[in-house]
Amino acid sequence: MNKFKEELIRGSLKIEVFLNEAMLELFYKHYQIMIKENSKYNLTSITEEIEAAEKHFIDSLMLYKEIEKYNYVYMVDIGSGAGFPGLPLKVYRTEKINLVLVDAVNKKVNFIKKVIAELNLENTKAIHARAEEMAVDYREKFDVAVTRAVGEIRLLAEYCLPLIKQGGIFIAAKGPNVKAELKKADKAIKILGGKIQTVREEKLPISGEGRTIVTIEKIRKTPPQYPRRPGIPKKDPL
Repeated sequence: MNKFKEELIRGSLKIEVFLNEAMLELFYKHYQIMIKENSKYNLTSITEEIEAAEKHFIDSLMLYKEIEKYNYVYMVDIGSGAGFPGLPLKVYRTEKINLVLVDAVNKKVNFIKKVIAELNLENTKAIHARAEEMAVDYREKFDVAVTRAVGEIRLLAEYCLPLIKQGGIFIAAKGPNVKAELKKADKAIKILGGKIQTVREEKLPISGEGRTIVTIEKIRKTPPQYPRRPGIPKKDPL
């Protein structure tokens, strides 16, 4: 067994996610494609086997606790990049998740499509779009939105909350020390129909790096004027 798979097994047991050989093989295939295509698509600076296993795959799987309660989930991954966190979650519970992965960079979407095809994943598609544009066709369609994208929670909330049904959740994977960011996001979350449900502080199981998983429940419909036009949320956050 290679270092990548060994690290996945070690890390997954620590976060109480249990992987079989078929899952390990699909994760490794995703990793291999990412490394092979990295220079072409500019996907990640994290390429070494052990670090990638933890900081891409285990990091993504840490979000599973938040969606465990669902028997079946229609999920969107906003700003997916190289397919994280959406694809590892899909591989882990392939029969449970119908997945849409979104990125504004077309070459990254092409990479995700390649991985979907190579891994032979059903009920999984990638869309090239700005997050603000998704609400035209997908407003309040999803049970869950996930993101590991860089950006303040008040910005990510405007991207994601309009896409979620009432009763659904938005999960943001963040670094440590998000209290100030959450305080700044409070107004935006309320305007957009959300309510902070949980703030779970964790550490990556091998490196010990801090992570905060913020879950926001959609308790009301998002007003129709949100999200605003592409570029406006980033320029003038709520």
